[in-house]
Amino acid sequence: MRKRFAEFCQRRFVRDTFVLQAATFVWGGTYFVTSVLTAHYLGDEQLGRWATAREIFMFAYFLLNLGVVTATVSYYSEAMGRQDRVASTNALAAMLKLGSLTALGIIGIGWFLGPIVGGHFYDDPQVGRFASVLCVAGMFEVVRGLAVTAMQGTRQMRSYALFDITTNVLRVGIVWGVLAAGWGVHGVVGAFVVQTLLAALIGLRFYGIARKADAKIAPPPLRDVIAAVPSASIRHIFGRSLLLAMNKSINTLVPRSGMLLIPALATFRDNGHYSIAYVLSWALALAMRAVTQTLLPTLGLKMGSENQSIDKMGGLLRRVSLVSGGLMIVATVLSVPVMYFVIKVFYGVEFEGSFEYFLWLVSGNLFIGFTVVADPFYIYSGRLRHAVMLNLLIGGLAILAIFLGGEFYGPKGVAAAAGLCHALPFVHLVYMWVYFRKSRARNSGSPGTGAPA
Repeated sequence: MRKRFAEFCQRRFVRDTFVLQAATFVWGGTYFVTSVLTAHYLGDEQLGRWATAREIFMFAYFLLNLGVVTATVSYYSEAMGRQDRVASTNALAAMLKLGSLTALGIIGIGWFLGPIVGGHFYDDPQVGRFASVLCVAGMFEVVRGLAVTAMQGTRQMRSYALFDITTNVLRVGIVWGVLAAGWGVHGVVGAFVVQTLLAALIGLRFYGIARKADAKIAPPPLRDVIAAVPSASIRHIFGRSLLLAMNKSINTLVPRSGMLLIPALATFRDNGHYSIAYVLSWALALAMRAVTQTLLPTLGLKMGSENQSIDKMGGLLRRVSLVSGGLMIVATVLSVPVMYFVIKVFYGVEFEGSFEYFLWLVSGNLFIGFTVVADPFYIYSGRLRHAVMLNLLIGGLAILAIFLGGEFYGPKGVAAAAGLCHALPFVHLVYMWVYFRKSRARNSGSPGTGAPA
């Protein structure tokens, strides 16, 4: 057993995942520290206003960002696997071009609709103005995305992890500084924008570091990427990223929609409690992000260098799904007493109501580990449209459940529905099982009994 475990840990996929898990742990830790700081300095009422403004921005960002980075990573990693320098340069250039256009859209919509949404739905136009300012950060995210693509697309995970850790620790320092200075919600909004700008500048530095790697994985010179932007075709990335955006909107915005709904149903104070519970449950779910981030370029590089199709990857996807799902179940169960202690000690009596919200929200984490293989499968099998159709059905059911939960049971009904709706994406695993079963039948020429992925 010891020998097999040692061999397991020596696999590059496992090592890369562990590296990203470490970075994710730091990321979750910094979000936790930021949450504690804002809770203590702002109080539950002002914390709820900040959470609402942030979610208005996040709604615009996730809706319009179009999954640009994820789509580019898939194209970029395949091009690098073939050692096609022209295609890899064009992929990064297209990302800059499309990312900039969507960022301008986010800024425009934020400045136009932010105050209207704040005044109409929450009777607080200032919340909408805060969201408008946050939308400026969308432009800086484009530069950060370029660095992330260059590192993640060629599995330079240590550099990527270090970049992630650096920018997130920086955020804690900036937020603490503005809160200690007594600048309140206004300071937190400004800190968010400044941190995103600094992250973009740091990203350029890490892009330069990635250039010093082995020639096979070093990204193209930045000047070549920028020179290719005017003529870069965004059609291929736009098509894939649009479908990814619809998936992302459903998978990400549906669970987060509670922070937009609760202030309209109840009070900003209730939203403050809910936002703490969401941060704590989300920090645990972030552990699965590392698996997807490692799996996406792994499949791309393997398929590009060995000329293999996704039909040959069923065993790998199945193993990743089962291991990730099992680990997430264990982590979820263990998190319950830990988070009770965290809320009691770090947040204090004022926020004890957050724990009941947390119990409902964290129930969804029992399911998400198994579904981390869905996006890579749909991307490389060319079946993103199937994923979108399934997610439109899933998302519609989830939104209806969350709305009805809020109407009949208030904020706690929202939390219960948001948590349990994480079980709905299991339909993707059923679809993948059927796909690989049929693929095996075609390849063997006989009725298939392929293992599910």
